[in-house]
Amino acid sequence: MNIQPRNRDNGFTLIEIMIALLLSAILLGGVVQVYSSSKQTYRVTENITLMQENSRFAMSVLTREIRMASFSPCPRTEDVAVTVNSIPGTTLTTNFATGAITGFEGGTSVFPADFPGTGTSPGDRVADSDAFVILRGGDATYNITAHNPSSAVMQVVNATGLSDGDLLLVCDTNNTAIFQTNQVTIPSGSGNHTVVHNANSGGVSMTPGNCSKGLGYPTDCSSVNGNPYSYGSDAQIVKLTATAYYLGVSQSGNSRALYRRSLSTNTAGALGIGPAQELVDGIESLQILYGVTDGTNLQAQRYVTADQVGAGNWNDVVSVRIAMLGQTPDQVNFETDTKTYYLAGTIVDDTVHAADKRLRQVYTSTIKIRNRGEI
Repeated sequence: MNIQPRNRDNGFTLIEIMIALLLSAILLGGVVQVYSSSKQTYRVTENITLMQENSRFAMSVLTREIRMASFSPCPRTEDVAVTVNSIPGTTLTTNFATGAITGFEGGTSVFPADFPGTGTSPGDRVADSDAFVILRGGDATYNITAHNPSSAVMQVVNATGLSDGDLLLVCDTNNTAIFQTNQVTIPSGSGNHTVVHNANSGGVSMTPGNCSKGLGYPTDCSSVNGNPYSYGSDAQIVKLTATAYYLGVSQSGNSRALYRRSLSTNTAGALGIGPAQELVDGIESLQILYGVTDGTNLQAQRYVTADQVGAGNWNDVVSVRIAMLGQTPDQVNFETDTKTYYLAGTIVDDTVHAADKRLRQVYTSTIKIRNRGEI
């Protein structure tokens, strides 16, 4: 009798299954490790890129503004007539000739009302960072064809960029004046536009308005006519921009940001300090040194802090050295940052910068003020 062999179903033993699971776990762990490492590398790279972009943008804005401080389309004059009355809540227009750039030392200077107070809420100023104010003429230039100082009327070519209440700078080779226009008339047909600079009297009322209609230096506010000066066809007009730059608590509330406040004219033609504008976040510290000339030439002999320049000496500043401490948006480092950073002579250690796991980088630039000579 033939006995047929029994068919068996060959399977895996328990040991084989355990080995397979172990190998799968090792492979899966490797995949997870590669993914985690790639994700971390991506996060670090992305954050560093954002930090660099934010810092580059902030430095670009500040460089352009500082470079153009005290800009006027005419040859520079040491004395400037200012007929504009005091603007409530700001000191931004008082010293164009001698203070087209004015700095404030963080932690020591008394900050004017152009800057918000210190605090921890979004928009509040950061106490340990420097700040400054820039005054300069705007980018658009308008040519004068005629001027009647008695009627306070200027004939201007194509003044479509000007509006009632604007703060304006007018100049020629001999005289520079700052005033608030109370009327800009644009003709319906051909012809020049008119810019009026009457004083606040006889039914004329602007905010803050002019103390007189005389644009000659020295300023005379004792009468409506003031100190008359007639501008000819070689004169030009620009808008005067006055802007305060500082570091404040970002709108997100978890970092610091570069802010600015500027003079602006509302729809009623009233001139005043505008709201704070956040330009870019991720700037943790801003430290500034000012290059001062001793008067023998137009080069900086030394770099000093704002409180070392001294009141009344800001006209001696010919260059500015900026140092910024940028930070990544996220905490992408494995360890807490305890490094010490040196920003334009200021030590920023972990008692000043946040004790977190963000990456940080110092950015420095020295900027020549074009209207004040050489570095």
